[in-house]
Amino acid sequence: MVIDPAVIKPAIESYNRIALSASYHVSYHLPALYGMDSIWQFQENISGIIVMGSAASVHDGHKWQDDITDLLLESFDKSIPVMGICYGHQLLAHICGGRVGPLWNGKKEQGQRKVSVMENSLWGKARNGQMIYSHQDGVTQCPDDFEITAVSDMVSVDGFVSKTKPIWGFQTHIEATQAFIDNHNIPIANHQKTFAFGHQILDSFILSLV
Repeated sequence: MVIDPAVIKPAIESYNRIALSASYHVSYHLPALYGMDSIWQFQENISGIIVMGSAASVHDGHKWQDDITDLLLESFDKSIPVMGICYGHQLLAHICGGRVGPLWNGKKEQGQRKVSVMENSLWGKARNGQMIYSHQDGVTQCPDDFEITAVSDMVSVDGFVSKTKPIWGFQTHIEATQAFIDNHNIPIANHQKTFAFGHQILDSFILSLV
């Protein structure tokens, strides 16, 4: 299940790449734009969840945000694997007891940054490389039952993992494609190499659900 909380323009190309990378059916849902009905139709047969980015804040208090929180809490109880990306990363921190707030005096920043990813059972050895980012909020305090898995000079909690559940989060857009950087007007050189680094992490999650 891919949940795209887009409030303006869906990340359809990112979803298509995820669906092509998987050897199983992947459903796509736009709760902020079209409600939760399609999610409820699939909720009894979920092997994993990806929550993507959004222009919304986890503090906005929309009903669709509360509904996603309820779905995630139920998934945690069932040990269903979850990957949060950007907004999804912040939402996981928010509902698991961490803190989310504005970075850089609340100014939105975009581009690519070098991220150091620590060794983890999901993707293997430690590594580092460029990842795409576009956000103003971030996780300012990691939840108590989580540990940091990725750091950068810009963000101290660029990724995390639960110590007890199959839950991961990345602040950067590891799902990004050409359409993403075009839609967000992000000027990036050597973007295919940047895409590849993020996709390696996300594909590790996708393949782990087989």
